[in-house]
Amino acid sequence: MQGSTYRDFAEFYDMLMEDAPYDLWLGLFTESMQQEFGGDRRLKVADIGCGTGTLSIRLMELGHQVCAVDLSEDMLVRAQAKLNRPTPFLRFLQQDMRHLRLPEAVDCAVSFCDSLNYLREETDLLAAFQSIRSQLKPDGVFLFDMHTPYHLEQELGQETFYDIREDIAYIWQSRFDGRRCEVEYDVTFFAKTEADVYRRFQETHWQRAYPREVIEGLLRQAGFEKVTCGADFHWNEPGEGAKRYFFKAKIR
Repeated sequence: MQGSTYRDFAEFYDMLMEDAPYDLWLGLFTESMQQEFGGDRRLKVADIGCGTGTLSIRLMELGHQVCAVDLSEDMLVRAQAKLNRPTPFLRFLQQDMRHLRLPEAVDCAVSFCDSLNYLREETDLLAAFQSIRSQLKPDGVFLFDMHTPYHLEQELGQETFYDIREDIAYIWQSRFDGRRCEVEYDVTFFAKTEADVYRRFQETHWQRAYPREVIEGLLRQAGFEKVTCGADFHWNEPGEGAKRYFFKAKIR
């Protein structure tokens, strides 16, 4: 995740993501890369907003050389612990996606799990697109997803989610700002300690959704020349009820 500090939240992130569609993200990546580069080519990949590194590690296990980037030091500490072994094929970097400085240019950049929705101004989104483009090789590909305005307004805004387990409970409350098409999330955790008492953690996060035409316009402004848009893990034309846009943007 990018665009937020994710301090205490990093400790519980993987629990919240237990049902995340990693297989679908990985399948879409593999299908798209085969179409773009053919065969079983091993690629240099940047995973932007990598969070605790679940997808980064799986990309490495497919044989790709991965540079995984996130703004949150706490998330990256979790990611490094999850890797649990040194390898030249996966490197974690703490950087802002608006100001990337990767060790070398990459064939493909990915940013899944709505990381780009954390950029709350068009100027920031454009800066991220420009920064990512600058790190791609000629003929490079940028593959990413973002929550749609429909999904934020109709399904995530003004909702309360909760889960109670043996050692932890959480409450997730959201408020929707229709003027900005933005959702504010208040997340409160109660975690059981070794002393058999509960600690309380709370963080606030924001996500903003942008119309498809705004995203496509910013991509072209950033220098991407061929932009494809699908939704909900396929490349068909997005319908009105689409929850998650998927974009594939290319340079020459």
